[in-house]
Amino acid sequence: MDKVTEQLEAWKAEIPAKLEQAQIYFNQFKQSIPKNVDELQPHIDYIKSITQDDIINDFTNFKVTPITISITITTLTTIFIISKLFCRCSSDTKTKKKNKKPKKKLSKAQKANKDIQAILDFVESEYVPQIDTYIVEYKSLKPEELEYKYNYFEEMLLKELMKLDEVDVSGNDILRENRKKVIKFVQDHQKRLDRFKKERNF
Repeated sequence: MDKVTEQLEAWKAEIPAKLEQAQIYFNQFKQSIPKNVDELQPHIDYIKSITQDDIINDFTNFKVTPITISITITTLTTIFIISKLFCRCSSDTKTKKKNKKPKKKLSKAQKANKDIQAILDFVESEYVPQIDTYIVEYKSLKPEELEYKYNYFEEMLLKELMKLDEVDVSGNDILRENRKKVIKFVQDHQKRLDRFKKERNF
């Protein structure tokens, strides 16, 4: 512990001398700064006189000049900025990948409920608007088109009913009831088409 204290005391004693030396360097630096454009002229002339070959020579001979220092600093800064940008981009994509939470596996009941809802949504969005249009605008259709569209809707609704039959709702009364409601919804549209066919007699 004594040695550490001694070392700290020695450093403490050196501080005033170091500060004085730093002040001398600062004053020298301050005096070397040009005060007007005329004082800068020799430096400007020197820079103008430097050729590309001089710069290459300075670099190959590891000669330290204001030009080689400037080019080196500029190059290193550019490389640093570009590497930071690339690192940020790659880390962003890694973060996005990490943030993706693994999907929770659905229970049997959740999957069945999701399947029933998907069928209902599909029929409501895909076939119901088409059937509405078909019934309203039937006069613009030729007899064979009328028949064809009727058969098409019948077949598509039947497919959705078959999908509903395949949904496993065993042991769950709520799901069974939900499936029954969706089956009735699809069948109501089948009946609607049948009534339309009888009324139009085709």
